Amino acid sequence: MIKDILVSLFHFIILVFCQIFLLNNIYFLGFINPMLYVWFIILLPFATPNWLVLILSFILGVSVDIFSADAGFNAFICTLTGFIRPMLLNFFSGNVDNVTHTRPSSVSLGVKNFLLFTSSVVLIHHFLYFFISAFSFNEILQILLRSVLSSVVTIGLIILLDMVFFKKNE
Repeated sequence: MIKDILVSLFHFIILVFCQIFLLNNIYFLGFINPMLYVWFIILLPFATPNWLVLILSFILGVSVDIFSADAGFNAFICTLTGFIRPMLLNFFSGNVDNVTHTRPSSVSLGVKNFLLFTSSVVLIHHFLYFFISAFSFNEILQILLRSVLSSVVTIGLIILLDMVFFKKNE
């Protein structure tokens, strides 16, 4: 239990730091903005109660907002993402052994289910982010393009990091 808390705290600090000081400065071609901090919500242990997922998601969003000067924008998006996470996790997890695997990863969920789960969470998060920031249906094609392109880069980063940190024990 203490180990899970410390690991989650470490993930939180590293992901917020990387997002604020590195990834927030990347806006490739005006359409691609990787948001790796959403990985924290994905990485929360299976046994995390839904109310705690919401609180931690809100704190994550507020932390990014404080350093990005977005005034609650990321807090709202992260809280919504934390709200849908348990539903998506239940849908994609199937018969996961929560004793052996404490966190969602390609090892615990399987590559296909982890990719589907991660893609769903990231696509929803990014679509909400870009839609609410534009707050207009007039730019729906740009919103969709930004959401998809940024999601592809973010998902690629998450999969790469997952392969590095969650190696399958053979």
